[in-house]
Amino acid sequence: MSLAYYPGCSLRHSSAELDVSTRKVLAALGVEYKEVPDWTCCGSTPAHMMDHLLAQALAARNLRQAAEVGDELLAPCPSCYQREKNAELEIHKSDAFRAEVNEVLDKPYAGQVKVYALPEYLIKFVGEEKVASLVVTDLSQLKVVPYYGCLLGRPSELTGECDNEQPMMMDLLLQAAGVDVKWWNYKTECCGASVGMPKMEIQRRLSGKILEQALSAGAEAVVVCCPLCHVNLDLKQAQINSFLGTDYRVPILYLPQVLGLAFGMSADDVMLSKNIIDPEPLVKKAIAEAATIRAEEERKAAEKAAKAAAREAKAATAEPAASTEAAVTVEAASTAGAAATGATQAPDAEVQP
Repeated sequence: MSLAYYPGCSLRHSSAELDVSTRKVLAALGVEYKEVPDWTCCGSTPAHMMDHLLAQALAARNLRQAAEVGDELLAPCPSCYQREKNAELEIHKSDAFRAEVNEVLDKPYAGQVKVYALPEYLIKFVGEEKVASLVVTDLSQLKVVPYYGCLLGRPSELTGECDNEQPMMMDLLLQAAGVDVKWWNYKTECCGASVGMPKMEIQRRLSGKILEQALSAGAEAVVVCCPLCHVNLDLKQAQINSFLGTDYRVPILYLPQVLGLAFGMSADDVMLSKNIIDPEPLVKKAIAEAATIRAEEERKAAEKAAKAAAREAKAATAEPAASTEAAVTVEAASTAGAAATGATQAPDAEVQP
């Protein structure tokens, strides 16, 4: 059975770069997957605020469709992940509620599909070692902070993260890819989410604070998984600057875009051109800096090796010379000793009996 891949509405349209880069990273990692056949909207944020049963039925329909592919569902969008995971847990826990949901559906859901977010799936089923083994582009000078937002890391009992406020899965994947990951305390602070529509000023201030804290942590870019977080931090960054009087130019990258670059994929492969704040100059600078540092380290290593070789050669040359000098000294001493002995014995030879 293959992994069932659920792109959802955002990845199909406004966040195509997340979809494309995710698919290419999965292929590079050797993960076999199939798109969920005839998938529909998961309900996202609005549905469960209106009607709980219908919202769970929307998500359950996708679980039913995913069961045609396999028992594991990957939802790269954190909002889709939360809705599908929430439905999974409630429906699998209660036969009575499953029966209620099935009364709403056109065909019943009888499966046991488990839902995973992208970082969670990669950590659990692929592993950091596999990620590290595919790295061919040195991104050690790309300084980033991972931003989980509200949905990707919590609640930890649902997401599998180690902590509600300090999730680590994105950190671990980025570190495995060789990226310089900075520590910060704004991993899960809200960016404003959809409140930016009715209360623009709230979103501007919240997102502006995240950008400010990212820079304070020493980062030059922010890495996300959530399309809505990406919109607020990337697409609306100019509006944030206008509202706050700031001049931020912070690239906002998707996690699979960074992994793809580390695996040797091009900017076109991971659709960097779709990002509003162009990340290509920063990526190129980081790669160039890493190459310069590596070349300097290699030069120093070669210089050190040459000096060591010279010392060994000098020592090897000095050893035969020292042996020859010692031999000459011994021979001279022997000759002198013999001469002294002869001189002592000569008078005795002249004595007549």
